Amino acid sequence: MDPETKRKLGLAAAWCGPLFVLTYTIFWGIMGHNIPPPNMMGLSADELIAQYYGKYQFEIAMGMIGCCAAGGFYLMFSLQLASMMRDENGQLGLTALMELGGGILTSWSVIFCPALWATAAVFTNSGADPIIIKMLHVATWIIYDCTFIITTIQCTGVALYTILNKQQTVFPQFLGWCAMATGTIFIGVIFIPFVTEGPFIVSGIWNFYIVFGVWLLAFFLPYSFFAIRALSKPIGPQAAPVASHV
Repeated sequence: MDPETKRKLGLAAAWCGPLFVLTYTIFWGIMGHNIPPPNMMGLSADELIAQYYGKYQFEIAMGMIGCCAAGGFYLMFSLQLASMMRDENGQLGLTALMELGGGILTSWSVIFCPALWATAAVFTNSGADPIIIKMLHVATWIIYDCTFIITTIQCTGVALYTILNKQQTVFPQFLGWCAMATGTIFIGVIFIPFVTEGPFIVSGIWNFYIVFGVWLLAFFLPYSFFAIRALSKPIGPQAAPVASHV
């Protein structure tokens, strides 16, 4: 495959970053009524049904199924980011493998968990015991959030590559510190199963607005922007490589 074709394919994969944010916001956030999500630990099973699944059953089911497809954009972007982190021999070093492994497993989470929420929605009002619906809902949130270490490893791999690789010119060094902070800030989600009010509930100021906001604005969108910018430059006879790898 010629270099220009590779660049175009890479550019298409890089655009999957913003596409993921857009489509997941529509399917998970708007159709799934998760801006913010219901306070699952503060609601009884009957209240969860009445205020969430029973009230928005069809929208939640359709939105979560949409997430199962939209999550593929996260995977494609993560694969492209890892390919941009290859060393001078074209190999994936430790930091690139951290990004790749974390990206693949995070992609599975943002696909698998909505499938379970869709299941909960489908079985609502079908005679299923409300406590089973709540248990499925809560268990899925615990999987979704409390496995944060996977995404932390992804962010840390990207951060170390950006900070320590003095030769690469695609990502500004300050962005590496932002990625490191993003990976660290997830620690607050460990409180989700144990609190019923305050900033650390699933819809709280810290565990929803700050955590997701920092991930979006300090990590995912900035890295998407710089990857797209680098890959948007056509490769000419005298053009320099897209990135200088270490």
